[in-house]
Formats: sequence, C-alpha cells, structure tokens
Amino acid sequence: MQLPRVVIAAVFVVIAALLAIPALMKSDGSESRASTSASTSPSPSTSGTSGSATPTKSGTPKPPAQPVTASIGSVSCPERTVHVKIRNTGTQTEDFSIERDDGGAAIPGKIQPNNTRTVSVKLREDRRTDLTVTWANKQIEAKTVKANCKKAGAGAPTETPPSNLPHTGPDTVLWARAATGVGILLTGAIIFWYGGIWPRRREKMFASKESD
Repeated sequence: MQLPRVVIAAVFVVIAALLAIPALMKSDGSESRASTSASTSPSPSTSGTSGSATPTKSGTPKPPAQPVTASIGSVSCPERTVHVKIRNTGTQTEDFSIERDDGGAAIPGKIQPNNTRTVSVKLREDRRTDLTVTWANKQIEAKTVKANCKKAGAGAPTETPPSNLPHTGPDTVLWARAATGVGILLTGAIIFWYGGIWPRRREKMFASKESD
C-alpha cells in the first residue's frame, strides 16, 4: 500500500508544480520587465535649440488676436435650451450679441476682460434655428440647432450606470493557476495522509469482527 500511495502523492505534486511554478515565474518576470522599462526610459533631451537666438525680421506688425471667442453647445432636453459660452481674453470689457432667425429677440450682453460667460438660449420645439454670435459687428460663431425634446423624451432609453465589473487580466489568470496548483498539492497531501492510516483502520475493524 505504501508504493501506490507515494505514486499518487507524487502525481499530485507534479501537477501542482506544473501549474503553480510557471504562473509565479511569469508574474515575477512581468514585474521585473515593468521596473526595467520604467528605469531605462529616456528622459527628454534639453540640448538643441536652447541658447541660440533666432533674429527676427522687421516688417509689417501682425494684427492683434481676436479677444472675444464663442462656442455653441448642443440642445439640452427637456428644457429646450442651448448654452452659448463667450470668452474674453482681452484687457477691456467687450460687447457681444446672440442673434436667432426664428423670430426670437436677440440677446445682447457684455463680458468683462479675462472672463467667461455662459448664456442660455431657449428654443422653440421642433423648429430649426440658426444661432449667430457677433462681436464688433463681426460674426465669430454660428450653428444650426433644433429642439426635438418631445420625441427624445418619449423614445430615449433610460441610461443605467455601469455595473462594477470584477477585475480581469493576465495577473488574475496567473494567480488563479497558482491557487489551483496549491489546491491540488493539498489534495495530494490529504490522500497521502489518509492512505497511511486507512489500512490500519481496516485491520483493526477486521480484528474486532474476528474476536466477536
């Protein structure tokens, strides 16, 4: 009984080693490669054009950059509003105007220097509207928008937050293989231990029957 018991335990030990040892070696190798790549990553070079001054040619001066810019967002439902963001990077207060072609009144305004202002424009349902932002009698931004909030509210699916998914990846697979190897090793140890006590228990059971 001793030889089969040893053979079975040895088989379990070999299987556990084949599963656990490669997984641990791959885990250590990936960590060492990551640390090596991080330590040997080249730093940005500071040599080159530093210290050399390029002479500038005198000529016609460039006109100053436009201080006022604008951006028109998308339609927000169910409010049927569009947010228009105005930015002033200049040094003085500037006038602007938001105009529309659907019969609504224009929205004039002022913006302080180095400031940003957001204006909400109410739209009419299911009607195409051309919005235009002007500054100093010049068009600086334009966009065509349309509010379909009734249709969007009736047919739009309800958004659900993403569920917390379990972590997956190569490291998870390696640790699972290592855990499987340890479990097989423990199973082999239990079989080896029980194989040593089981014959004696059987002999004691037969001896007690014969004495009866």
